[in-house]
Amino acid sequence: MRSLVNLFLPPQAGRGERGMALVLTLACISFLVALTLQLMSRVDRQWSGAVAQQEEVRLDALVQGGLHMARAALAFDQYSNDFDSFFDPWNTLDAAKIQALAGEEAQLTVLVADMGGRLQVNALAGPRQELPGLGSGAVGSAGMREAKALQRYRGVWRRFLASGRFAISPEEIDPLLDALADWVDKDHNERPLGAEGGYYQTQEPAYAPRNAPIRFVEELLLVRGMTRALLYGDGEHEGIEPYITVLGSDGMLNPNTAPLPVLLALLPEMSEENGKDLQAFRSERENWEALASPDWLRQVRGLPADLGGNMPLLTVKSQYFVIQVAARRDQYQRVGTAFMERKKSGEQSLLLWRID
Repeated sequence: MRSLVNLFLPPQAGRGERGMALVLTLACISFLVALTLQLMSRVDRQWSGAVAQQEEVRLDALVQGGLHMARAALAFDQYSNDFDSFFDPWNTLDAAKIQALAGEEAQLTVLVADMGGRLQVNALAGPRQELPGLGSGAVGSAGMREAKALQRYRGVWRRFLASGRFAISPEEIDPLLDALADWVDKDHNERPLGAEGGYYQTQEPAYAPRNAPIRFVEELLLVRGMTRALLYGDGEHEGIEPYITVLGSDGMLNPNTAPLPVLLALLPEMSEENGKDLQAFRSERENWEALASPDWLRQVRGLPADLGGNMPLLTVKSQYFVIQVAARRDQYQRVGTAFMERKKSGEQSLLLWRID
C-alpha cells in the first residue's frame, strides 16, 4: 500500500498531500477490483455459453439419431404389411434400447403419432372445383360423390364437437365449421354461416384468411369462432388439438388408430360403450389380421347395424405421421418435431423439421 501511495507523492510531500494520495490509491484499487470482477464475470458467461453450445450440439446429434430410428421403423412397417395399427414397429419402439443408445448420462425418448386417425381440418374445404383433365362442367357424378363424402365427414366433425367434451355450445358448431371451410378453401365466397375477408378486415389488427390449407395448428386461433379454450382446453373441458390434424385433406380416417372421441363420432348412434368395444377389439393381438380392412368394425358386437350411410371414408393405411424426439442431459434439453409423409411408393417426405 505504501509503495502505491508513493506513486502519487512528490519527494517533499506534506500530510495533506499524503492523505489525498491515500484516497487516490484506494480509488485506484477499487477500480482495479471492479475491473477484475467484470472480467471474471465475462469469462464465466463465455465459459457457460461454450458449455451450453457443446451440450446443444451433443443433444442435437441424439435428436437426429432418434429421428432416423423413427423413420426406419416407418419404412420397415411399410415393408412388413399394408395397413397401420398400434401393433406396428413405429408404435412399439423399445424404450430401453433407445435409452441404451443415448448412454447413461443422457435421456432419449422417441414418440411416433399416426395422424391417419385424426380429423383433418383441411378436408373441410369441400369438393374440388375441377377434376384433373376435366373442365368445371364435367365434374358430374365424381363431384356428387365428393359432395356426399364431405357431408358425411362434416357430420363426423359435428358429432365430435357436440360430444360435450369441448368448450363449444351446439349453436356455435355450424358457424365454426363454415368459418373453417372458408378459411381453407381457395375461393372468397362466404358460406351461409362462415367468414371471409370482409369479417377479418374488421378485426384489430386487420388480416386476411389464408384461403389455402392450414399448415400449423396454432393458425386455427385466427379463424372466427375458434377459441383457445376449444383448441387447447380449459379447467372444465378437453381441447380438440390432440384429435385433429393439419396434415392431409382427403377426408380419409383410419379406425385402427383413431382416438376414442373420434371413434364415438363415427355414427350418430354410437355410445361410449361402443367406442370402448372398438378400442378393445383393435387392442387384441389375435385380431391383428382383421385390422387389414375397415370391415373389422362389423365384427364388434353392439355397433349400429348400418355402417354405411353416415360413416366417413375409411382407410387402414395411414399417410401422415408426427415424430417427436426429446434428448436431455442435466439441465439441458432439446426437442425435435417432424411432420412426415409416407407415400405408397415407400418414399418418405420430411414436410417439417424443427428443434427447440
